Formats: sequence, structure tokens, C-alpha cells
Amino acid sequence: MRTAPRPTFPEGSLLSAMVGEHAPMDVRRAARRLRSEGAPAVAVDDEIAALARGLGTSDVSRSPAVLDVLPPLFWIEARRENDAGSVGWVAEKKGASLSIRGFEVASDPTAVPELRGAATLAFGAGIQEEDEEIRYARGLIAAIALPEVLAGMGEASPVLVLPADPSAGDAGILRGIRLSVALPPDAAPN
Repeated sequence: MRTAPRPTFPEGSLLSAMVGEHAPMDVRRAARRLRSEGAPAVAVDDEIAALARGLGTSDVSRSPAVLDVLPPLFWIEARRENDAGSVGWVAEKKGASLSIRGFEVASDPTAVPELRGAATLAFGAGIQEEDEEIRYARGLIAAIALPEVLAGMGEASPVLVLPADPSAGDAGILRGIRLSVALPPDAAPN
């Protein structure tokens, strides 16, 4: 039986920029923690990122079932619209909430990744209105949780999260990080 090829984690990702020598120390420290704790890192495909914009305002994204299926610590990133760089978050479970620290990098190859700030995502009823960036992060996080949440209900998911290999150019720098990609089922390698 032939094994399907694994997808490739995007070359020049925000995560690879964060591990690089030009990143500020606090940014590198966040990336090194992911590596030292064996945390998973997920790059979200553009189609799923577009889905996440609407998902961030849904009841599903606020469900405690989303938090239940997430790992204790992980990385998630997506490209900005119109090739305006990438955004990403280190996310860590803190009881009944998720603590996130945001990062960004411009699409210029010489750009340096920067810290964007931090927030806490609550789950359950009665959640306050969130700004657009936090809703987007919530939507991305809910999108990568959908396969497990929906499988528990016997439903098919519009999102696949598959293990990925680093690109040839980033193989050394991303060594030790469990890479995955989130993509629509019809985009999965055959």
C-alpha cells in the first residue's frame, strides 16, 4: 500500500522567522519554548483562514469542547490577506481559558518578527465582545479543533489537520517542532 505524501509546512513561515538569528530575544524565547516542550505547530491554509474569520464569531468557537481537544501548548499561524505577511499565536491552556501571545512579520524577506500582544480567550456562555484580531485568533483555533470536535459527534469536518514536513530551506531551523498544516479535505495530498 502506497503512503500519501505529507504536506509541507510553508517555507519562510513566521515560526521559522521567530527561531532565526535576526528575531528579537523575547520572540526567539517563545519559539524555543515550543521546541523544548515538543509543542505542535499548525500552519493554516488560506482557505481555512478565510473560514476562520466567520468561525470566530460563532457559538462553536466559544464551546468548551474546543478547549477540551486542544493540546496544552501549541503554535498556530496564517498568512495575512493580500500577502501582507503572517500572524501567529503561542497558545497555552490556563484552566478554563486559553492564554495567547500574538506575533507578526511582514512579507518582506528582511522583516523581523514582532510581538503583537497577549489576550485570554474564555470559553462557555456569556463571553464579552472581542476585537477583530482576537476573533480571528479564536476562529483559527476553533478551525483546527473542528476535526476532533466533529468526529466526537460522528460528523465530517471541513478542515483536515495533517502532519507536515518542513520545507528544504527550513528543515534545520524547525527541527524538533511537530509541524502540521490545516487545509480543506480536497486540498490534501493524494
